[in-house]
Amino acid sequence: MSSNGIALDGSVVRPPYSGVQLSVSHEIKALAEFFPAEQLCLFSRDDGLAAFAAERHIARIAPPMWTGRPAGRALWQQLLLPGALRRRDIGVLHAFAYTAPLRCPVPYVLNVHDLIALEHPELCATTNVWHMRALLPGSARRAAMNIVSTEHVAGQLMSMLGVPRERIVVAPLGVDAARFSTAAPRPAELAPLADRPYLLFVGNIEPKKGLDTLLDAYAACADAIGGLPLVIAGRAAWKSATVVRRIRRWRGPGTIHWLGRVSATMLPGLYQHAAALVMPSITEGFGMPVLEAMAAGTPVVHSAHPALCEATGSAGLGFAVGAPLDLAQKLRTLQQSTALQDDLRAAGRQRAASFSWHRWGESAADVLKQVLQTGKAGS
Repeated sequence: MSSNGIALDGSVVRPPYSGVQLSVSHEIKALAEFFPAEQLCLFSRDDGLAAFAAERHIARIAPPMWTGRPAGRALWQQLLLPGALRRRDIGVLHAFAYTAPLRCPVPYVLNVHDLIALEHPELCATTNVWHMRALLPGSARRAAMNIVSTEHVAGQLMSMLGVPRERIVVAPLGVDAARFSTAAPRPAELAPLADRPYLLFVGNIEPKKGLDTLLDAYAACADAIGGLPLVIAGRAAWKSATVVRRIRRWRGPGTIHWLGRVSATMLPGLYQHAAALVMPSITEGFGMPVLEAMAAGTPVVHSAHPALCEATGSAGLGFAVGAPLDLAQKLRTLQQSTALQDDLRAAGRQRAASFSWHRWGESAADVLKQVLQTGKAGS
């Protein structure tokens, strides 16, 4: 491989997949469309990315098995990845998830999905906070270029870490609009609800997702919205015991149906048959479920966090962050107005159509080509 080789650090992608890991998988595949296979070298143990690399004839190096844990991945990235880059004669590294080798032998481009661990450490696992505090600030400051998905995160990079604006590129994430808009059957897992429409939450059960706000709001408005069931699609993640207990002990008003983790194949039907997606997050870097729901033609009700407002534009119905009574009022308003429902469906489809992984890949490829040409590393 020549010195214009591009290394792709996809080591973060591993099951069980979070929103960041799913996004990184899409990003790697989108970026690969803009370079010849022989110019790329992928670092990943993920089966899906391994199959993609084999199909595209992209060189792949599997990091050790012990990188499956965050601490192991951090050690590998800091201690072993630099040597691997030297041996491959790489010209630039694309680090897809928050951190890069602090002694990187080549210029690198860094994806910063959010700064939640630094802004709201109380909402994150302690090990994640330590990892981000130790490596994210230095990684972002040294990067030749940082790629973020929203202006909100760009502003945080500047204000919190002092990264110059000229070393930040905003590249919104994409969505496969055709996949989510193509008619899909109602998932069999919803059989206990008969054919009733439902409110939908998609995401891990963890503090930053704001499930307590949603449960409080649902308790306040379930009767007023005709007893629409609430469907929760997501696994119990960090610090979820209290919310899980509330869900399991729910006796009304209304009905809560917890699906746990759902497959990617189930998602289109799950969105399409919902009365609305509710995204009550306390904080986000982007918020993929709102984009997927809009592509499916499902009305979106979301907390008015800046990143979610950027993602939805004027195509969602916002409520004050952490305000269950405001959320309850918005759900009542939506349920009582078919005109509003129709407007949000149409606006959502139009909004989602402007986001594509191809466009993200094109933006990222332009950044990598620029770094390859200038050979400049961050300082």
